[in-house]
Amino acid sequence: MAEDDLDDTLDDVDMDDAPSGESGVPSPTDMADDDDDFDFGDDDFDYDGEGGSKSKFDFKALLQDKKKLAIFGGVGLVLLGAIGGGAFWFLSGDDEEDVAEESGAKVSAGVGGAVGMALNSVATSGLTPQSKLTAGSKLTAGSKLTAGAGKLSAGGGKLTAGGAAMVASQVSGGMGGYDPENKQNPLSTAAVGDVGINIPAVLPRAVASLGGVKAPQPMAQGVDKDLMEVTQNGLIPAVSKDGREAWKTYARPFAGQPKDPVVGLVVTGLGLSKSLTEAAINHLPHDVTLSFSAYGKGIKAWVEQARAMGHEVLLELPLESDSFPADDPGPMSMLTTKSATENLKLLNLLMGTAQGYVGFVGQYGSRFLRDRKSVSPVLGEIKTRGLFYMDPRSVDGGVGLEMADEMQLARAVSDMTIKTDASMTKIRAQLETVATMAKNRGASAALIRATPNSIKTIKAWAGALSGVKIAPMTSLAGRQKS
Repeated sequence: MAEDDLDDTLDDVDMDDAPSGESGVPSPTDMADDDDDFDFGDDDFDYDGEGGSKSKFDFKALLQDKKKLAIFGGVGLVLLGAIGGGAFWFLSGDDEEDVAEESGAKVSAGVGGAVGMALNSVATSGLTPQSKLTAGSKLTAGSKLTAGAGKLSAGGGKLTAGGAAMVASQVSGGMGGYDPENKQNPLSTAAVGDVGINIPAVLPRAVASLGGVKAPQPMAQGVDKDLMEVTQNGLIPAVSKDGREAWKTYARPFAGQPKDPVVGLVVTGLGLSKSLTEAAINHLPHDVTLSFSAYGKGIKAWVEQARAMGHEVLLELPLESDSFPADDPGPMSMLTTKSATENLKLLNLLMGTAQGYVGFVGQYGSRFLRDRKSVSPVLGEIKTRGLFYMDPRSVDGGVGLEMADEMQLARAVSDMTIKTDASMTKIRAQLETVATMAKNRGASAALIRATPNSIKTIKAWAGALSGVKIAPMTSLAGRQKS
């Protein structure tokens, strides 16, 4: 650079504006007169624009704009957070929401990760092959737990994370049939292959309105060792050496007169749901007969509780159906395609699940009960064991009742299977029909599946019943025509 040019440049520098601090750093006193802003003279930066023209950059305006942008940005983030939180709360549900089905309607709801984790350990344990129940799978009313389906039947309603522990406890209390202690047949009542089982999950709140527990009326006759035979499948009923039979010994005495019109009411499907089973045992009239599913868990203990409360007890006998898979009797069912030996082996397994029951009630059977060759050995074994048989009358032209009478097997027959996927008003109307039949015929009987609505309806209907009495099922033996 030329010396003249350097002098001109130095002349342009105003030394009064130079920093007073050491090393060119402004000292604190240089800004003593500034309040909020740096002093840049006229507060504008001057810079050369295109073509050498001067433009002004408003720094204060820029700061004010940034403050406004920051405010608007903050408000926007708050609003987005509020909307996102509300959407999450709405979609995830309320912990206090009623998750049990009370109306019988079919409901499908998503299951979150917490529920999936809570259910997974109990819902897939011991099933062959295992079903996949993972976080995000669906809990769907009426669906079946089958291989790869990833669905679990629920008695209905929306499940939330807050109810996970309760749901898990209910399902584990009512999980159908896997028994690791049964070395001979541990999967006798678990879902196998394409055959599914329904597992109703009914929470205690669904039956909480039933009120206080009724007073117990324990059965006078305890379990009699002389009426049992020790087999590889456990203790099964047998006629005693002096000729006593289990169906008479364990029957609940009828308090009415022999000529009184009577209704025999059997509540079925017990042992699958802990809440429903407890509700039936603790709140239904003593003369209502209770029936336990072949796929229930802990049937022996449930039967003991039912008898201690005063109920007569039947076990359910799954029979082959024409309408499979719509009506699925499960892997423990008597089949026309099985040999007599195979069916009797399954029957003996069922007999060994409990003690103190009076007999069996057929379940489904529209195909099996038309085949004399298949029916004969099964009813013959029930007769030999001193038990009672209730025919479901699931098909016209069935041979069950005819063959029972030929064998002189103590029996009764269902005049109606009450539909429980209906309102309480419609369930009660069906019960009234059964009562009218009893008044006209002297005796009638019905099967009704345990649901929250059916249990509530039976309790209310029985309390107002007039002109007919509820009777234990064994008291109808021989009173109904074929």
